[in-house]
Amino acid sequence: TDKKISVIQDLLPLLEQVQLDAGAVKLTDVRDTAQAIDAAIESIRSGENQILMKGTVSTGTLLKHALDRTRGLNIGRLASHLIVLQIPGLDRLLISTDGGLNIAPTLTEKADILRNAIDVARALGIETPKIACIAPSEQLLPSVISSTEGALLAKMGDRGQLGNVIIDGPLSLDVALYKDVAEHKKVKGSSVAGDPDCLLFPNLESANVFFKSVTHLCGGELAAMVAGTKVPCVLTSRGDTSKTKLYSIALACLAVKQ
Repeated sequence: TDKKISVIQDLLPLLEQVQLDAGAVKLTDVRDTAQAIDAAIESIRSGENQILMKGTVSTGTLLKHALDRTRGLNIGRLASHLIVLQIPGLDRLLISTDGGLNIAPTLTEKADILRNAIDVARALGIETPKIACIAPSEQLLPSVISSTEGALLAKMGDRGQLGNVIIDGPLSLDVALYKDVAEHKKVKGSSVAGDPDCLLFPNLESANVFFKSVTHLCGGELAAMVAGTKVPCVLTSRGDTSKTKLYSIALACLAVKQ
């Protein structure tokens, strides 16, 4: 059709820019958004493609199809959103989760969120990831859910229930990130405090505010994806930079190779 020819003509200069042959691109005629998503998902289920990436469709619409239990990319584990951050002054990448999908996860759901983060950490070459369960204080506060659940997740880590990983919690954000703060507060016996690979936040609000503060106020860079599905799902925001989108695709490619 004329429309298809027009799309190909628009794509050709972009393909040349990234040194891809036109034969590497397949265009599929669809009637609407739902059919476009279903066609993309089916191409993954058939083994033709290995990454699902959001275009101009809404995140909610995409996830409704992608997480469908019968026709989607569900693998029987809770899917979660995670961010890999490059923070000025920090000597390593830092994984933050879950700031975009699960609003108020339960203890069981947090365990799945951790499993997803551990998979991504391994894709980044971290064989034994160190995870900090973030709470308002490093002291165990029985009345604070994030505190008690952080302690329970740490015990699950100690007993090998989440694989080859080191988990500590509860830890306040400053204790988790800075060894001198941990020493000043006399936090003893923690191999995570001051040296985490991943921060597990208690809810979506806290994780979302954290990564946006890092990127917008501190000049950090990020890559983002949904894990816990058959393949990585890249869900960039309309406000994300081209660099963020590139980093997110690169992260998804690493996760596929894992």
